[in-house]
Amino acid sequence: MTALAEPDFFEVHDEDYRSALDSRYEEGFGRGPELDDDYGSGYDELDKLFDGLFDDEDEDDLDAPAKAEKKIPARRDAPKAAAVKAATPKKASSISMPKASPVITRKVEPAAAPAVENTPTVTAVEPTAVEPTAVEPTVVEPASPAEASAEEAVTPPVPDSPFFAPHIAPVNQHVEFLRKLRPGFEVPYVDPMHSVEDCRIVTLFSNNSEASSRGVVWAGDDAAATRLLGLQFQLGLRPEWMMPWNTHPWFTPGEANGKLTPEQIAAGLKPLLAFLKLVPRASAIVAHGTEANRLAQMLLKTDNQLIWRRGLKVYKARSLHGRAFAGSKERQTEWLIEMGRSYADAMARAGLQAGRR
Repeated sequence: MTALAEPDFFEVHDEDYRSALDSRYEEGFGRGPELDDDYGSGYDELDKLFDGLFDDEDEDDLDAPAKAEKKIPARRDAPKAAAVKAATPKKASSISMPKASPVITRKVEPAAAPAVENTPTVTAVEPTAVEPTAVEPTVVEPASPAEASAEEAVTPPVPDSPFFAPHIAPVNQHVEFLRKLRPGFEVPYVDPMHSVEDCRIVTLFSNNSEASSRGVVWAGDDAAATRLLGLQFQLGLRPEWMMPWNTHPWFTPGEANGKLTPEQIAAGLKPLLAFLKLVPRASAIVAHGTEANRLAQMLLKTDNQLIWRRGLKVYKARSLHGRAFAGSKERQTEWLIEMGRSYADAMARAGLQAGRR
């Protein structure tokens, strides 16, 4: 939750990554030893070991003239040295080639072919014409109701979900994206009775309680939903003209969010901006509760063209559930009337009248 609030959450720090990679490389592979220090003595021992293994008499004879030439002091002694060299007989090579063995040739006469008696004669047989036989088509009988139900149980048809109908699909696809962004958390869908194209007012909830058992965005509990529905009936505010959204879209399954932290509120800013782009005709936000109002004010402070192009206005309203509506009937009536004024003003700004588009 805190990481989503930071603007550089998805950025990659090259320097930190490279330094970490270098440290892991040195830790896993280490540094190689220096060859001069560790392997110098080894090379000396190898030289001693191979000394004399490849020396033979021929190589000694070839090196002898070279050594003799080095000892000659001047050119005038060259004829004398040549005469001495000619007088010395050459040593016979100790390596002698093996003599070739005599070649023995033999004459092989081919054996006579065996005589074959009573050779059978082969007569040509004319092919007989085969008439094609007519193949009767096989009739496939329809499966019985029991077999059909068994096949449907194996591969059940996938019905079209009302949550992904064309008039609400963009918003609920955004919900699917938020679910993938944080696996293990629950993000409620928006009820199909609302419409992306007809939405004029966004109802922003603080969502301190648990998620709805129906899996949709709601006011917090059954009593809060009843209050909001009665308020819409009194004003003539049709469901497709408004659309609900949560300040913090994510829920822990089976647990209440409780009071939202500043990090949780800030984490809901980007999902709210993406949501507003999907409802292009919305021009007002009614923020129910302290957390929703803080997020709405944070939205107004952002440098986003979407806000001033639409003339987006935020209305601060009381939360519809919990202790916020704990009071006498007279006080609750006053709170509902004040809340109704905010919705009525938002309807007037959008040009909406009771029962008309």
